[in-house]
Amino acid sequence: MEVDKAETEAEPASASSNEESDDDADADADVEESPRGRKSVSSIIAEMAIKNEQEAASSSARTQKEDEQKRMELSNLSPAAMAAYIRELEAELYELSQREARELSRSKHLRIFGNTRRRSSK
Repeated sequence: MEVDKAETEAEPASASSNEESDDDADADADVEESPRGRKSVSSIIAEMAIKNEQEAASSSARTQKEDEQKRMELSNLSPAAMAAYIRELEAELYELSQREARELSRSKHLRIFGNTRRRSSK
């Protein structure tokens, strides 16, 4: 009995918060709702896909602008400065490859990626 009262009391409170989502649903006719006013899984997935596409487009534009700025900086370097920059990149590459090798051997010892070959216990 008390559970039924709590559910009926909770519904009016949630109805006011659902009014805002009803306004959003009216704006977007493709949104499907369940009888309780909740969005369906497929509509949530569709919204997430749209949001991801928008974020990818904005980050792509940002990346292109940064790439253009970097190209301009590198084109203005003298040959000696370009050689020094290349040496710095090679040193950074070496350090990263050493770190990756350490992490791979560590993961091997910790069996993070699993051991596909099992020794038979004879």
